[in-house]
Amino acid sequence: MKNFFKKLGALCIALVITVAVPISANAAESARYELPFESSAASYLLVSLDTGEVVFEKDAHTQRTPASLTKMLTTYVAMKYTDDLDATTVTQTTRHTDELYGMNSSTADIRNGETLTMRQLLYAMMLPSGNEAANMVADHIGNGSKSNFCMLMNTEAKRIGCTNTNFSNPHGLFSDNHWTTAWDMYLIAKACYETPGFMDIATTVHYYLPANTRHADKYLISSTVLMQNKSYPSLYRDYIKGIKTGSTEEAGRNFVTVCEADGERYILVVMGAPYYNEDGTQNKTGAFVAAAEIMDHFFSEYSLKPANGLEAPVTEVAMRYVKDKDNLLLYPKSEIYSVLPNSVDESAFQKIFDVPQQVYAPINAGDVVGTVSYYIAGDLVGTTELIAAESYERDTLIYLIEKLKEIVTSLYFKVVVVVTVVLIIALLGFRYWLGKKYEKMQKIHRSTKR
Repeated sequence: MKNFFKKLGALCIALVITVAVPISANAAESARYELPFESSAASYLLVSLDTGEVVFEKDAHTQRTPASLTKMLTTYVAMKYTDDLDATTVTQTTRHTDELYGMNSSTADIRNGETLTMRQLLYAMMLPSGNEAANMVADHIGNGSKSNFCMLMNTEAKRIGCTNTNFSNPHGLFSDNHWTTAWDMYLIAKACYETPGFMDIATTVHYYLPANTRHADKYLISSTVLMQNKSYPSLYRDYIKGIKTGSTEEAGRNFVTVCEADGERYILVVMGAPYYNEDGTQNKTGAFVAAAEIMDHFFSEYSLKPANGLEAPVTEVAMRYVKDKDNLLLYPKSEIYSVLPNSVDESAFQKIFDVPQQVYAPINAGDVVGTVSYYIAGDLVGTTELIAAESYERDTLIYLIEKLKEIVTSLYFKVVVVVTVVLIIALLGFRYWLGKKYEKMQKIHRSTKR
């Protein structure tokens, strides 16, 4: 891609200037809850997309081999740096497949000399986890260099907020210099989820690649996310929405997915589930079993509950200068939610208010009067502004009377009164003294005449 270096250079400069402002925190919060059983996964992480709460977590910051989870970031970079996914084409050459020979790696059966669009390559990467497709994408965007593409991958990972990730290839085959964490994979999955068009690819079960120079007819490729495929009833869960699997002996069984039920959305990361069974046979469903155990338990025991409603006031403050109305009811401007056990209701939330002791009319509906913060077990869940739901005009007579009362009862007024009284007393005293002096002078004057 001709403009690769230009875009990469600009991005690097921006990163230096902004010091890689992350999409989320650099470290996972403490998990709100613990699983009542031991998962077979070495690491797992469940985060609410609606609230950002970490629900379950185990070793989310431990470095692990991602295997083909890598292709999530490869797809993210490809979508970001390709102007037109359907107009951009790539032709496979031997340099895309040479490193894959003899490695028993997953492919999309793209053959030497065949040309596919970038969109078709993304399906080939995300569904059957085609390693040759990942190499083709990297070679094209990296302007003939996978190293350039990996540099771009790591730059984007840092921009997203990853602090413990380094990718040395676009496909995820094992390398000593290729690692990430469950937390960083969550950040990458979240960035992918928010990329327009990504979930259309990630949730596709079957897709046809076109007839080509080596394929006489179109041919079917299928997603490795068996939990979204009804053909596997023991694994299928209707709450599973994509995204990607990844497995090698070194990595174990990995799985990242979006889980949606009853309007609630979560990202689940499972890493390091068993690659082999105890008898030495391959455990091809280990990550799915671990995911099902976690999410079946979660959806049976927990749900997203509101801390408030927009229709009911949460507090009130004294209101002045309004006839027949002494208090102003305050309503939350936005709803606050938290993941709670099904047995718990909104009474579990502790409310901390930041409101004035009193407000003064006129007041307009929608005026922000203060805030309320909601806590669960001492942890801040969220804060929202408090607003007036109704408008109140100022009563002029009440206003004047109240102002007069304020003036009369104010310290300034009391000081003025005291000073005035003192001055009056002093003036009267002075006049009395002048009167006495005048009388004395009159007596002296009369005695002198005699």
